[in-house]
Amino acid sequence: MNKGPSSTDPLAAWTDQTLKQLPPRQAPKSLAPRVMAVLARRQALPWYRQPWFAWPRSYQLLAAGLAAALIGFGLWWLWPHSEAVSLASAKQAVSQFEAVQDVSVTAGILKSLLNALVLVLKSLNGWILAAGLGLFALIWSTTLGLGTACWRLANGPR
Repeated sequence: MNKGPSSTDPLAAWTDQTLKQLPPRQAPKSLAPRVMAVLARRQALPWYRQPWFAWPRSYQLLAAGLAAALIGFGLWWLWPHSEAVSLASAKQAVSQFEAVQDVSVTAGILKSLLNALVLVLKSLNGWILAAGLGLFALIWSTTLGLGTACWRLANGPR
């Protein structure tokens, strides 16, 4: 790591000398009161509107315990814990509800469409598929870049 400008680099020496001649910049007089006002507003918020790590320790423990209990109950409920229910009786129970039948029809249609997409992708030449993926990546990164540029223009210094 360089500790200072190199004696063989005149541009670095000139830049260093020029920057050292500049006076130190002062913060605006209104900056400190604005920062203190924001901090005071944050501290005045009720505990439940503050970040979780700023909650009182007892409420953190209670919230963590409730979250663990909910996760445990969800895993218990979703986990196939009983082998007494056979697949046939589960299908029978599902067929009793018309709304569930609509969902199964929709799932069948989506499965057929996915299979058709897989067949189309298998029939494509590898170069065409790679070019399509590259084009998709280019479009996505361009969209991300333009979105970032627009965000910075909209929220830049005023």
